[in-house]
Amino acid sequence: MSDSAEQLAPWEFAGLMLTYRCNARCAFCYTYSGPDRGGWMSAEQAVRLWRELDDHATEQGIVMQIHLAGGEPFLDWVQLVSVLRAARDAGLTRPAHVETNAAWATHDGLTRARLELLDALGVQRLIVSADVFHQEYVPFERVERCVKHARQVFGKGRLIVRWWDFFNDPIDTRHMSTEEKEAAFRAALAQHPDRMNGRAADEVAHLLPLHAPEAFAGAKCDDEVLRSRHVHIDPDGQVFPGTCAGIILGTANERSVGQVWNDLSANWPDHPVVSVVVAGGSYELARRAEEFGFRPQPDGYASKCHLCQHVRQFLFDHGHWPDHVGPAACYASTTS
Repeated sequence: MSDSAEQLAPWEFAGLMLTYRCNARCAFCYTYSGPDRGGWMSAEQAVRLWRELDDHATEQGIVMQIHLAGGEPFLDWVQLVSVLRAARDAGLTRPAHVETNAAWATHDGLTRARLELLDALGVQRLIVSADVFHQEYVPFERVERCVKHARQVFGKGRLIVRWWDFFNDPIDTRHMSTEEKEAAFRAALAQHPDRMNGRAADEVAHLLPLHAPEAFAGAKCDDEVLRSRHVHIDPDGQVFPGTCAGIILGTANERSVGQVWNDLSANWPDHPVVSVVVAGGSYELARRAEEFGFRPQPDGYASKCHLCQHVRQFLFDHGHWPDHVGPAACYASTTS
């Protein structure tokens, strides 16, 4: 490809999704994580992927930045520590950050001890989720406890709360009526606009202004898919664009991460989802899916991501392009 704008950028930021399991079932989840989802990435697999990501970055003349996420990676504390310790012992790049909802921070001694161990294992930053969606499931006092000790252990520059404004003025949504909760959700989405991917497309997108699919014609996704430099890898080795869980770019099991990148770089115009969304976004993906019987919902869509999730849910449900649209943890269950 002669046009550099259409070439795949090197991957520089990578999240290892240690699990899809989570204590929460947040309405705004980018996947469909929850107590009924699972899969755990072994320490051996994490180290292999970590090393391959480091090697890819070295070949590209950059430094890889890896974070650990989920689901909720603290649900198996022993496993999380095993991954971090194995990566340190293997001499791999330091973890850029670890993400958590702080549900585990049940008392001061436990919280302090765990954060001190993360620091000792080389974790550069801690990211703590705090918003109306997470606080449906996580008592806010645990978030406060985690943040208090993280400030002392990591220091202000190494602690990120998503979002600080909510942390400073929290709202307890656990006992709200449906109407009150939707009002709180709507206000949060206005304050922090974000993508409608995964469960968010089902449960909160309707709270935003909706538009016909034609409103997103021409809204290409080349920046998000080809040039973002950001990917996530799940416990089965499936590689997603950083903001588009459920679009499988390749699987790093029998192939290395570098081989996945090389294959995608050379052949992305043959990828049935990537090629379409790069050329014309979710609107073109919807048009393509109409060949299989897809029909847009009459109320419309909040964003191009909302439309994309709806189209891909249809493709997933009907078994189209299973090597490129999946896994089940990124889509609503059709069997329950």
